[in-house]
Amino acid sequence: MVFTRNKTALASVDPSEIVTTIYRGLLGREPDQLGVNTFVELYKSHGLQKVLEAIGGSEEMRNRVSVTTDREHWSLSQFREVEILLSLMTSTVAPSKIIVDVGAAGLLGSNSIDLISSIGWKGILVEANPKDAALLAEAVKDIDATVLNYAVSDSEGEATFFLGKHPHFSSLKPEMAASWGPIKGEITVTKRRLPNILKDENVPEVFGVLSLDIEGVDFEVINDLLDNSNYRPQWIIIEWGEKIYEATLSDERLTEKIRDEYFIVGGTEANIFLQHRSVTQS
Repeated sequence: MVFTRNKTALASVDPSEIVTTIYRGLLGREPDQLGVNTFVELYKSHGLQKVLEAIGGSEEMRNRVSVTTDREHWSLSQFREVEILLSLMTSTVAPSKIIVDVGAAGLLGSNSIDLISSIGWKGILVEANPKDAALLAEAVKDIDATVLNYAVSDSEGEATFFLGKHPHFSSLKPEMAASWGPIKGEITVTKRRLPNILKDENVPEVFGVLSLDIEGVDFEVINDLLDNSNYRPQWIIIEWGEKIYEATLSDERLTEKIRDEYFIVGGTEANIFLQHRSVTQS
């Protein structure tokens, strides 16, 4: 199955207007000229999604967002009826109600925070950068989330982690960090395999959602998980990279286990959604 979508047409819009609109909407202010120049360049080279990730993951944005602000009752229902309904529905199809978010980074743009704070899920949030992990741990201290400071890979040990131009663009692979701009620095991190992390955190072999956003290491990690363990997330959200607009399970980066056990059910500008075949059989 091939998941194909048309790219969003923004060619007629001045990139500086797009950046200005994002600044106003997310940061609540007008951009400075350095910000306009930086993000116009990023928009032209890598598109809208990366601009949103960069601004949304900035320290300025973190200071504006609290995990509890406007999240205890985010729906338009009278007394949280929609949130309760969603919790009941997800409990039916995902009995474990656990999301493992690898490359968690921060709150904005998170694939896990809404499920944890409003729908009643448990979160295992894994972030390689110790500074970002500490900030995230402070932000989620009042919800059912555990933050772990590891770089996830298909092997264990110490490794060099390359700090990209923006927090979301750091990677174990220097070429990935450098693809977004000059590398800002290097730190030594603890590298761990995902099956070992899940075992340590007592995650059941079948759990709700695995989200992977680790800049170039995503496929190595998911292949290791499926080929070398019995852990099976019911849904996988995975950053697909440059082939996002023609995503297919015949992609040479994937293990046969994914082709046999999962199918593509949707996608966004950056991520593809995979669903385990057992979900439709239950």
